[in-house]
Amino acid sequence: MSLRHAVLGLLAHHPASGYELAKHFKSTLTGVWYARNHQLYPELGRLAEGGYVEVVEEGPRGRRTYAITEPGRAELRRWLMEVEPDRSTRSETYLRAFLLATVLCREDALAVLDREVKVWQADRAALQEGLDQAAKALTPDDPYILATTMGVRLNEAMLTWAQDTIERIREHRGGA
Repeated sequence: MSLRHAVLGLLAHHPASGYELAKHFKSTLTGVWYARNHQLYPELGRLAEGGYVEVVEEGPRGRRTYAITEPGRAELRRWLMEVEPDRSTRSETYLRAFLLATVLCREDALAVLDREVKVWQADRAALQEGLDQAAKALTPDDPYILATTMGVRLNEAMLTWAQDTIERIREHRGGA
């Protein structure tokens, strides 16, 4: 995923400072994309140099508010329409799932999966609460609603996988 396009996408939603963008990454793109300040500010500089964003306001302590420009919108559209996403996944959770049954004894595997179930349940509850709150104030096609709905469904899939795997291990390896 491109930090450049993530920043352009957030700025297409509304102008923001680097600090506000960092907060957006943390609150709306949690688990999807992490942007550290040491990555974000240089990227904003490169986007400004390229004419994709512009400073629309300067405040105290050097605070700058950026907005996307027409060339920035065109670049974001081109990326969305023409560039195939990298669908490969580098996931520690997937790697652990692959290794679970070959490395751990039954009890340890069940303990790991039980931990995963608890994490996915807590995450689902938090995502659903955020979605319920947002649904009161936002339209059904708001980017936050669309992305959070995807997050809820992906979370449900992972939770179902963990619960099903617990049952498979119990059935295959015996015992309750």
